[in-house]
Amino acid sequence: SSGINAEYGDSGTDGRSICVRTCSGTTVKGATSWVDYSTANIGVYTDVSMEGCEFIAPPNVVTTLNGDSHHWMATGGSSTYSVTADGFRVYVYTKSTGASMSIATQKNWSITWIAVGYAC
Repeated sequence: SSGINAEYGDSGTDGRSICVRTCSGTTVKGATSWVDYSTANIGVYTDVSMEGCEFIAPPNVVTTLNGDSHHWMATGGSSTYSVTADGFRVYVYTKSTGASMSIATQKNWSITWIAVGYAC
């Protein structure tokens, strides 16, 4: 048995579908608050707020790293860390680009995201 009641479509979230919320956003291109996480210029991170989404629990989040240049060589822009109902962190490994927070800002790196979770 799949655990789904085919007659009623109950997957264990019956009655909560009105509480499901999709919320999306982007950090500011050219003004994202990047922080170097190493003195060796191998990566940066940014904290992303989702407070306006009013989730009641950590949602499922999908992210992408955007920019004008060099971001295609970076890794980690689609990986989220420390997801809470109010936000998450993204670490971007930049050793192959030699990028630091100043390069990430200069090249207009930003994070675009979409989250799906419960609001009630």
